[in-house]
Amino acid sequence: MQDISYEKSFNLFLKNTNEKTIILKFINKNVKLDKKNSFLDIGGGDGTLASVIAYKVKDATIIEPNYFFVKKIKKIKNINVINDRWENVDLKKKFDFILAAYVVTYFSETKRKLLIKKMYKALNVGGKIIILSVDSEKGSWRKIHTFFYKLMNHKHKSSDKKLKKIVKNYCTKTKTFKTYVVTKNIFKMLSILEFDFLKYPNEFKKYKKNLAQFLSKYQNKDSSITLEMVHNAHIIIKNK
Repeated sequence: MQDISYEKSFNLFLKNTNEKTIILKFINKNVKLDKKNSFLDIGGGDGTLASVIAYKVKDATIIEPNYFFVKKIKKIKNINVINDRWENVDLKKKFDFILAAYVVTYFSETKRKLLIKKMYKALNVGGKIIILSVDSEKGSWRKIHTFFYKLMNHKHKSSDKKLKKIVKNYCTKTKTFKTYVVTKNIFKMLSILEFDFLKYPNEFKKYKKNLAQFLSKYQNKDSSITLEMVHNAHIIIKNK
């Protein structure tokens, strides 16, 4: 049931954001994609990004633990999909481009360093890894999340902060870009946030009015709500 709820959450979020379009533009600008290169997408979701990239490269593989996403990916041509978690996968081949979009937050904190090292080992010399995360402090999307954690008196540990320290062990360039989540009204934005806080259903119900009041500051003249997401893109290059 958790996988089904996550899929529903993911689809609702995608309908109200320009994230995928902006990410694809960023990748095209920072990675050379051609028929000589192999591509690995770790935690590829429903395959939206990989389906576009797959046509530009020699071969594409997605690692995705959510079975409901995997069923969708299997319908896409030119993509090999593995229904498992990154920590369980033992790949024999290496890749020229590896994408890990917002999956590090799902890695065990104790294994995070090792799992990124595993990505690096799976990279060909001259290849690139792009690890994407939402900034831990900037952007109104982050602010509403921080506000909710404070209401719960929950000490949220940001994976983004830890990630910034880990990538310093590699030849890394970090860049930022922005995307937006836009809904017609506060109710629609709360629907997205309700799914985003799947782990805390009771707390979300309890503080829903507080969240609505907080969102009102981001309301436009037409009653729509716009939240800004600031993304960090860590580009790791393997020179030797």
